[in-house]
Amino acid sequence: MRKTFDAELLELSKELIGMAAAAQDAIDLVTSSLSTGSEESAKSAIDLTSSMDQLERSIENHCMTLLMRQQPVARDLRTISTALKMVTDLQRIGDQAANIAEISILMAQDEGARPDIPQDLVVMSRQACLMVRQAIAAYADRDQNTARGVVNLDDVVDELFLKLKEELTHLIATQQDHTGRAVDLIIIAKYLERIADHAVNIAKWAIFCVTGELQ
Repeated sequence: MRKTFDAELLELSKELIGMAAAAQDAIDLVTSSLSTGSEESAKSAIDLTSSMDQLERSIENHCMTLLMRQQPVARDLRTISTALKMVTDLQRIGDQAANIAEISILMAQDEGARPDIPQDLVVMSRQACLMVRQAIAAYADRDQNTARGVVNLDDVVDELFLKLKEELTHLIATQQDHTGRAVDLIIIAKYLERIADHAVNIAKWAIFCVTGELQ
């Protein structure tokens, strides 16, 4: 019975990692879309995030089945509860990536009114993706050090967001022709900041899974 349960827990972890991989790919695609103006990349990101809805339901059902059919000990309960929390953050990451992709499509279709994409925005996007990747790796490897590193990286993203907001606010004040697009870029930056926040949540749940302590 225990071997079967351990196999189910392993399968649950694999499902989470698969959903995290989809989230990472979606962020990579929107980063590419922002850098190149590619509508195709943005649409691919939206399609990918749509598939995450089914993954979320599957993982939640798996968790509930394990709770009802098995008799988990404290360590097992931590693993299952961590999965339930993490799947919510991963779904939110997917939602944010889809929102960015939709704005990117609108920007690509209105190229004449579009200001240059700030390099810091691209860096912020890549940083957010790195945080998601490392957070899920911390969970998969039960690596507290990597998880804490993700928490620390959040300060970098926050600083980039504040810098971008200041620059884009100045753009709005000085170049009214670019007001709409500058507002779009601020919204994108805010979505990226939220993705980083969700990565931090995942990292904290990874620590909880090992230690039983909430950060």
